[in-house]
Amino acid sequence: MFMLNSTARALTTCCGIKSRLQVLLVVLYLNLTSLNMAAYVGRFSGTEKGNDLQSEQNPEAVMALQGSAGKSAAKWSLMSERVEGLAKELFVLTCGLDPYANSVSNAEGPIMEAIRKKMEGEDWDGLWERKESMFPYGPEASTDPLEAQFIKMMTFMKNPKRVLEVGMFAGYGAAAIIEALPDTGKLVSLDMDPFLKTWVTDVMSKFEEGAKHEIVVGPALESMKVLDAEEKFDLVFVDANKSEYKAYVETLLSRDLLAEDATMIIDNTLYCGMPFVPSAYDTQPKRRGYGDDIREFNEWVANHPQLMQAVLPIRDGVSIVRKRS
Repeated sequence: MFMLNSTARALTTCCGIKSRLQVLLVVLYLNLTSLNMAAYVGRFSGTEKGNDLQSEQNPEAVMALQGSAGKSAAKWSLMSERVEGLAKELFVLTCGLDPYANSVSNAEGPIMEAIRKKMEGEDWDGLWERKESMFPYGPEASTDPLEAQFIKMMTFMKNPKRVLEVGMFAGYGAAAIIEALPDTGKLVSLDMDPFLKTWVTDVMSKFEEGAKHEIVVGPALESMKVLDAEEKFDLVFVDANKSEYKAYVETLLSRDLLAEDATMIIDNTLYCGMPFVPSAYDTQPKRRGYGDDIREFNEWVANHPQLMQAVLPIRDGVSIVRKRS
């Protein structure tokens, strides 16, 4: 009963597929006795990830580490030791993946770094309490460093003249794109919060490349309806309202906003695992609506005669979608 309760509590705190798997493994491996977790509070309200698991001084964690010493998936004497060894190896394998990949990835440039440091130091809760921002934000709402560097490399390979970003937040993904744009390239970012335009511009204006960036404030679908159809986009990055993904792509196609060989990079297409995990396993049921919408979107793209896609298990899922010639 303890293990089931601990697992359930931990799962309510995770954001993203890998986080869910990692929490399951950590609970099994560390055999924690308690976790102080807040209830899930909504779409924009920040991370549900706890910090207890990161403390090397946590006595339960230290005890579990000592208890599993010398055991692995291949080194055990009893069934319980075999389970402990397997859990430990899975924990090391899965929880070490992103930190290692980040440690040997060096594509973050000066604008990205400036955005990240400002974002990490911002008092997002205070901004929301003072009603300066439209929604309660936090760094977890941003494109993470590894994914942003992936997007930057994709931008280098595409070498686009014009890029559209649907959903900007703190501009870390935008910075990645701008750093990879050619000298004559331009990025148009859509975001509905005027506060974020000021927040991002404050950083971008300090760099010469910031002149390549234009921010359009308003609901994304409304902004897309008035974009100049004569100025087509070679690359599109989508990371906004998950329930509107299909409408975003439909608008891009119906208004002929895409260049002939345009590519779209679409984030969160494996949203918390919900597109392929049955609802019976939901521990954050308020997210299920977005998960179902993402599943419908993925299937719609897969069956669309004008589109081809590859869905990659990067962070919360990233799809590369290309308009067929």
